[in-house]
Amino acid sequence: AAAATGAAGVASARTVCDSAALVAKQNSSKPESVKVTPFSLGGEQHDQSTFVGRLTKIQELIDMRTIFLTDADVAAAQARLNEFKRLGRCPDGVSDQDMWEAQRTVNAVVHGPTGEKMFLPGRMSMFVPMNLPITAGMVLAASQQASMRVTLLLQWANQTYNVVNNYVCRAGPEVAYGPLAQSYGLAVTASCSIAMAAGSLLSTYPGLRVLGPLVPYLAVISAGTTNVCFTRMDEIKNGIEVSDADGNPLGRSVAAGQTAVFRTVTTRSMFLP
Repeated sequence: AAAATGAAGVASARTVCDSAALVAKQNSSKPESVKVTPFSLGGEQHDQSTFVGRLTKIQELIDMRTIFLTDADVAAAQARLNEFKRLGRCPDGVSDQDMWEAQRTVNAVVHGPTGEKMFLPGRMSMFVPMNLPITAGMVLAASQQASMRVTLLLQWANQTYNVVNNYVCRAGPEVAYGPLAQSYGLAVTASCSIAMAAGSLLSTYPGLRVLGPLVPYLAVISAGTTNVCFTRMDEIKNGIEVSDADGNPLGRSVAAGQTAVFRTVTTRSMFLP
């Protein structure tokens, strides 16, 4: 009996040890919680000195789910940010991740320099659904030798959307509508001229068709670059408002304005990181 009891005890001990080992193994296989960057009002959650950080930021900017944010969502996020500014820290019961989400919510809907609600079709969250069909149409029209009327219509639609997006997402608080209209006219003229030149080039040198969509693609990004430069000429010439890490205004910087336009061109039109 004693031997039986001892054997049972050993078996029970082994069972307990095996269970403990299994639990330890399961816990060790669980992914560690992702460390969240401490919230900074007006700061960046993701390291912008790395490609992954910049990619993550642009993915958040064009997140189409923000299209469905309501006024109540924005008001709640603004209240949370105001409470952080008043306290100098995260409010009780609110995490750093909650604060980053609140800042993203406000930035997705509200134009920072003016504090006004942005026109929905011009927001960055609408960039993909608005721009992708037009861009695809332009490339296909050029590569399939569509009629000049169709090509010019698509170029006009593209430049019209681009000028709306550039205006809505502008870095400055104000814009002179006279120069903006002039820039729009120049951008449409330039883009249509580039499209016609590309079509003529493909007709004159059919051998270029072996490059596939490369020629029409170059025409499209050239037109897009021209549009950005024309519609944001004020930022290139006069700069944009800059502030320190605490959000205190430091004045206008021409270098910052030129850098902003250059990065817009290289990332949006040329897909460079």
